[in-house]
Amino acid sequence: MPAPSSILLLHGLGGSGLGTVKLLEEHLVASGWDKAVYLRPTLQAVHLPPEGKPMDRVFVQAWDEMNAFLGTRVPHLTVGFSFGGLLSAFSPSPLRLSVCSPWAQLSADAIQRAAAKPGWRILHGGEDDRVPPGDHLGMLPESLPLTLDPAGTHDFDAWMPRIVDWVHASWDAFQEAR
Repeated sequence: MPAPSSILLLHGLGGSGLGTVKLLEEHLVASGWDKAVYLRPTLQAVHLPPEGKPMDRVFVQAWDEMNAFLGTRVPHLTVGFSFGGLLSAFSPSPLRLSVCSPWAQLSADAIQRAAAKPGWRILHGGEDDRVPPGDHLGMLPESLPLTLDPAGTHDFDAWMPRIVDWVHASWDAFQEAR
């Protein structure tokens, strides 16, 4: 199965393009996706959100930053961690993957709009205490492909090999469905 040729990786609150998303890139390259162009922007709205700023405003600012960064580019795959997964759901990529994202931060209408576009998949850690599955997964439509990793936490680096396996499996399923 051919690998994606361009991949957008989005970090979470307080993160940057040099943290977990860089580790994911390193793992994907080591797993054979070494010809892809990796895009790892540090979105300032997410990297250093002003204290007390409403999350819906942080989301809009981050969305604007992501779109300005992309310009006319449409990556084949987008993977977002935590808050970055919220953005991933709305990226222009045909396959959008969200890992342990705080869905309660978005309106039900926004989630329905993201779910209406095919190619969105969710991975969540069963042991995530920062974004507990019980508080956030109930916001999602039942029709969305959802994988719950029973031992997954918000420490993504600790279970990166399983995340990489899920990214590969998601890409393969997407390719087979085309």
